[in-house]
Amino acid sequence: MNIDVKMQDGVQVVFCGGSLDADTVAGFKKITYDLVKSGSTKLVIDCSNLNFIDSMGLGILISLLRRVRQRDGDVKVSALSEEVKTIFEITRLHRLFDVCNDSAAAVKKFS
Repeated sequence: MNIDVKMQDGVQVVFCGGSLDADTVAGFKKITYDLVKSGSTKLVIDCSNLNFIDSMGLGILISLLRRVRQRDGDVKVSALSEEVKTIFEITRLHRLFDVCNDSAAAVKKFS
């Protein structure tokens, strides 16, 4: 998995590429939890290059969301591929997360 973090208008945008699964979830968790520990409460997970997510990946997203909401923040997801979008819909996570078309739209929702 490739992860890149960029600050956009006070929002941390986490760009994910590859797969978010049992093999890669530890690296994703470390990066995102470190962001929260350092005070970031506005996160966008950009999934434009994410081609697969499994139950471990979904679990870490839910855990991250809870952690951020405990600090009065929010996590938005953006640019879901059709495959990942289908998984979000089957698991009804599209009701839990604010899903946006792209990271720019997600960042705007924080203002």
